[in-house]
Amino acid sequence: MQLSGDFRVINVKETGYRGVVRLDMEGDSGVSLGLEYPRDAVGVDIKQGSNVKVSISNDKDPNYASNWDVYMNGVVYYVGGNSVKISIGGLIMDINNFKNDARVGEKVYVGLKVIK
Repeated sequence: MQLSGDFRVINVKETGYRGVVRLDMEGDSGVSLGLEYPRDAVGVDIKQGSNVKVSISNDKDPNYASNWDVYMNGVVYYVGGNSVKISIGGLIMDINNFKNDARVGEKVYVGLKVIK
């Protein structure tokens, strides 16, 4: 699975879990993302209106520490109807309007970089 692009955070919602918020993001290509984000544990505050570079790839970035503010790995657990769901340590990432290949069970690496 491969996805990369710039996304705008259109909403930040509290969840029922302490320190975890849900980020809703939209990209220019029509793809939208929803991410349960452990803001307090990670220490990178992503706010509504922020622009975020997102990368989802099967290949681990050897320079992830310098290239990304947040870098996580997960597993695709649902693919259907232009929708993909990824479990990242129990947190969920939803990808909507995704028209490329993705397979249930594939391991992915997710990078987030706040664009200054």
